[in-house]
Amino acid sequence: MLMRIFTSNVLLILLLGCSGSSDSPETPPEVPPEVPPCETCSWTIEQWKLTIPESKDSFYGSGGTSAAELKPSTCSNNQTLTNDTDIAYFWTEKNPQQLVFNVDLGMDGATTPNTQYVRSELRELYRFDTENPCSSTNQNWAIGGNHLLEASLNIIQYPQITSVSPKVIVGQVHGKDIKQALVKVLWEGSEKPVRVILNDSFKPDNQTCDSCQPFSIELGTAKAYEDWQYAIEVDTTGITLTTIISGISTQRLLKWGEPVIANDGKEYTLDTAWLNEEYYFKAGIYPQVVTSSDYAGQVFEVGFTELKVSHTP
Repeated sequence: MLMRIFTSNVLLILLLGCSGSSDSPETPPEVPPEVPPCETCSWTIEQWKLTIPESKDSFYGSGGTSAAELKPSTCSNNQTLTNDTDIAYFWTEKNPQQLVFNVDLGMDGATTPNTQYVRSELRELYRFDTENPCSSTNQNWAIGGNHLLEASLNIIQYPQITSVSPKVIVGQVHGKDIKQALVKVLWEGSEKPVRVILNDSFKPDNQTCDSCQPFSIELGTAKAYEDWQYAIEVDTTGITLTTIISGISTQRLLKWGEPVIANDGKEYTLDTAWLNEEYYFKAGIYPQVVTSSDYAGQVFEVGFTELKVSHTP
């Protein structure tokens, strides 16, 4: 090691000549190597960060008890998110080529603020290629233009617990600093329809909203172990929700400020105040079951063969 340093310094002096100074050149900060994009993948891993159901203290050795995150490979974490990431909660497979998310409900898991549920879930980084992807501060989009999340997935494994419905959210549109999700795509078993849960209104600054009314729209029944697709499209007209299940397409358009009939037969209206906020997509698994040691071995595992995001001005 000393010989390599000595040799490097001699070469530097020979190249630069005598400068009259004995100061050693500063060592540049270590920069994580850039990982080339996957040209055959039906997703762009660089535009996401991953939240896992394990605490920062447990996964990284420090940082607190809240859920740990894996950020893009250009960040300086000791564990980053790439197409080669292979941990208990997330990995990629080649046959079929897919992103796999896994959560064992028997674990003593860690959660994010404002929820009692664990997750293995991606969070979109909207400006990942133009702004610092290691921070989500400026990684949100306004509704002007068109914003689309498309996913192809299959439920590989799900918990079978007596009197407990296997509910899992597999896609979301979430507002910045808003507790109430705008859109949540919920799978809850092979015999129940896929439901999209929406909130008619919200409170800013992560406030609780007692007056907000959640409601749901049914979009066909997707069985476990079979491929199906969903799409969430958001623009200034409203929210278009689509599923393709067993070759059958089901679509609903919910316009801002116009009443819609929900599953319960009642009318709800998406507040036009939603148009003034900023958003991000989420995808993966967010089980709606509180973990317990009684549920050891009861696992949610979902594979995404496609996960595409597009934004049009």
